Amino acid sequence: MTLRQKVGQVFIWTYSGTQLSPIMQSWLERYQPGALIVFSHNIQSPKQIAAFNSQLQRLASFKMKAPLFLMIDQEGGVVTRLKTSVALPSALAVGKMGDVEFIQKFGKANASVLHDVGFNLDLAPVLDISDPNKDSFIGNRAFGNDPENVAKITSAYSAGVAEGGMIPTAKHFPGHGGVVQDSHHTIPRKLATYDELEDRDLVPFQEFADSEFPRAMIVAHLALPNVDPSGVPATFSKVLIQDHLRGDMQFDGLVITDDLEMGGASVEGDIGERAIKAFLAGDDMLMVAGPPQHQRRAFDAILNAVTAGKITEARLNESVGRILNYKSELKIGPFTYDDKKTHEDIAALETMSRQVLRKNFRLSMAGKTASWPDVTPNTEALVFSADRFFYESFKEGFAGQASFYQLTPDTLERAERLIASPKFHFVVFYASGAQTAHWLAHLPEGLRRKVIVVNVNNSGELEEQKSFMSVLNINSRNPEAGFSLGEAMSSPDFRQPAGATSAGTPSPH
Repeated sequence: MTLRQKVGQVFIWTYSGTQLSPIMQSWLERYQPGALIVFSHNIQSPKQIAAFNSQLQRLASFKMKAPLFLMIDQEGGVVTRLKTSVALPSALAVGKMGDVEFIQKFGKANASVLHDVGFNLDLAPVLDISDPNKDSFIGNRAFGNDPENVAKITSAYSAGVAEGGMIPTAKHFPGHGGVVQDSHHTIPRKLATYDELEDRDLVPFQEFADSEFPRAMIVAHLALPNVDPSGVPATFSKVLIQDHLRGDMQFDGLVITDDLEMGGASVEGDIGERAIKAFLAGDDMLMVAGPPQHQRRAFDAILNAVTAGKITEARLNESVGRILNYKSELKIGPFTYDDKKTHEDIAALETMSRQVLRKNFRLSMAGKTASWPDVTPNTEALVFSADRFFYESFKEGFAGQASFYQLTPDTLERAERLIASPKFHFVVFYASGAQTAHWLAHLPEGLRRKVIVVNVNNSGELEEQKSFMSVLNINSRNPEAGFSLGEAMSSPDFRQPAGATSAGTPSPH
């Protein structure tokens, strides 16, 4: 490889559009980045993204020195780029299954769909430890709050992703758990010592580091001044990456930065300076999800730093060697899309997703029905939702009368007078966004007693939950839960005393 080609291998770039344009082709041939990351705006359908990814790998095989890592954030829940008819459940919802064999199969099913359409590296799972009952940056993207349990779950999930033909990527080392600030916008600070990290946050990361399949780890833009007194975010910390991750934890996979365009990285200068500092700290691959001029500036900065001796070529070769070894081991290159197999794999994944969503609904119902009103054919319910399908689903399972109110940011403020209307015996809120959850927390307490909240957000985002008639924390978007709720409310056998555990919860469609 030429020096330019080696420098290209350490970059992860984004792109616009849904097909390979002449401008994009010229750009790729000139800079030869090692990886491209895909977002929702690049995807129209499985067949379309498969064709796009196939074009990219064919281009790489003819015009570039190495095949491409084609990356995607497919965590499930709110971070799902390739959509399915049944929404992928959040990590927290998957973790509540409590069955590591199922979770490993679920990881494999998710990876199989991605592999079918040409991806080879999933930027998941999230290994952060996070309390779902507290408001945080990570929220229900985390599998839970118990380090040992999260380690067990994420180890199984990652093994499944590897079995499905993908490289799993643990994030966000050394752990965003307990941090409220969002590193997309600012630099979070965590005051834990390294010993405290070892006892809690690093437990899942150590389990992941000990795995033997090809794997990667994303480093967070998170400052830990009691670990690295310089106060720089972990992305730029030799102490965290070289001394602890590579040294103490013996991680030998790929180390990837989070997007260097994020607010949490901005303290380290312009995009070129950030790229140099991250690479010198020990990151193998540098993610630049900004415009092409920023990508070019970061590329030129690394190239010039190597040429000037600020970065040694031996250091460059170390990272490029890891990258190329994994590309060779996975036999990455041109592929053939099989539409039938892809649809079969999607159907299998959707079946497993329904299992997760249904169990989370059942768990959310435990001990919640004692205060619910009796339902007769004359019972009037009002359903608030941004998703009309939730209402239609609820109405189908409900034995009374149901009216619908379409939630939008503009209409939310007019909802209070409808809740107060004596016409409606109770109100159902399908809270599918954080704005709705925050609005509900400021509803007058007398009106809250009339409201059943089906909350898909992190439970910590909805305050004063005991002041509502009921709050069902289902942990993921699931409009089909409307049917289950309507059916449950209409069943005379379903009422239980508070604190009881539900059994035999009716299943949704």
